[in-house]
Amino acid sequence: MVSKVHDNISLFVAVVEAGSFKSASHHLNIPSSTIGRRVKALEEEFACKLLNRNSHTFEMTREGRKLYENARFHVNSIDSIVSELLDEVSGNKGHIKLLAPTNLVASCLHQPISGYLKENPEIELELVLNNALTNFYSSNADLAIRVGKQEDSDLTQLKIGTIKTVLVASPKYLESVDALQAPQHLEKCSVVVSESLRIWELSQSSNLSNKVTYHLAKQRIKLNDLHVAKQLALNGLGITLLPLTEVRAELEQGQLVRVLPEWQGKDRDVYIIWYRRQLLSTRASKFVDYLKDNIIF
Repeated sequence: MVSKVHDNISLFVAVVEAGSFKSASHHLNIPSSTIGRRVKALEEEFACKLLNRNSHTFEMTREGRKLYENARFHVNSIDSIVSELLDEVSGNKGHIKLLAPTNLVASCLHQPISGYLKENPEIELELVLNNALTNFYSSNADLAIRVGKQEDSDLTQLKIGTIKTVLVASPKYLESVDALQAPQHLEKCSVVVSESLRIWELSQSSNLSNKVTYHLAKQRIKLNDLHVAKQLALNGLGITLLPLTEVRAELEQGQLVRVLPEWQGKDRDVYIIWYRRQLLSTRASKFVDYLKDNIIF
């Protein structure tokens, strides 16, 4: 009942501001007869006349003017809030919080993220970068980007691409060792091992069923950051296995070269995730669609 009264007060304010039932009907896309019935219901609710009306015009009674003057600010404020909220969740403006790995954003995600923000200037992005797996639920984030499928069954996981991993080293380091002809020759080399790629699962590119797995018991350098692993390889400290996204520019410039180029590491699938119980806003959904269509790994 209270909700109906509120709706009818909003209608009453709109009728007064329109100047006639006909104008209000056109503006609200509601038949004049319906407007008349709802104003009458409001008068019955308050047990007083609000409008003195004829077939073309009306005048507010003293009670009607008092209702209008007291209600119009609140009605218009609510309309403004509703309009602003609908505009925000429509995807055109508002806040998105995204968790993502630092290395992945720095190497390839920064471009599509920048493109989306340029096309949507009223979107506010809170980008939380961390190579560790931050607790997604407690972060109050809308979305997260993760490498590898997550075990949490409460997550919706959308695969957005696959990153190849390759063995690389500096030309200077390779000059210091015997030519490598097969994966077993890696045992004689200095290796730089990243925590996220601590097991080297190598497949022959021409025959993916031909696989070799190295647990790398002898590791000269072990660390937990892909970017630093690349820097150490650039400095000639050994061979490392890295995502192609991390070393593409250095390979093109000749600063790094492929080691055993006919072999590759295990592919790394990349996912955008969010909680199944969490209603994904339209703006977040549009952001997901944009990333999916524009990311190049």
